Amino acid sequence: MKQDDKKIEDIIDKLMRDDSLEQAPLNFTDNVMSKVEKLNASTVTVYKPLIPKYIWWLIATGFLGLVVYLFFNDSSNTSSLSERYNLPEISLQSLEGLSFELSSTLMYATLLLALMVSVQIPLLKHYFNKRLTF
Repeated sequence: MKQDDKKIEDIIDKLMRDDSLEQAPLNFTDNVMSKVEKLNASTVTVYKPLIPKYIWWLIATGFLGLVVYLFFNDSSNTSSLSERYNLPEISLQSLEGLSFELSSTLMYATLLLALMVSVQIPLLKHYFNKRLTF
């Protein structure tokens, strides 16, 4: 084993003695650095929100206006909304006789589906986040 290593070392020493060192071309460093600078000067993706700021301001103003309206609204009239705006009365008496009997198999299947979805979503999120990182 040691003799094989010795032979390999002798061969490598002989090859190194016979071979000359290559010289880098002139301005090699400058050429490489100019290419690196070009890579750094590439365009950067500018963040643009999906919903612009003026839409958020409109939503906030509308919500604030609704809160102010409800706060300062004349609440002395205690009539219901259907009476105030002349809406028809809705009766749900036709649904009173309905009853839902779910089998235990359907309940277990629904529970298992919810469990699997709640486990799979974090796993997929982690997988795609890991795949997108460099």
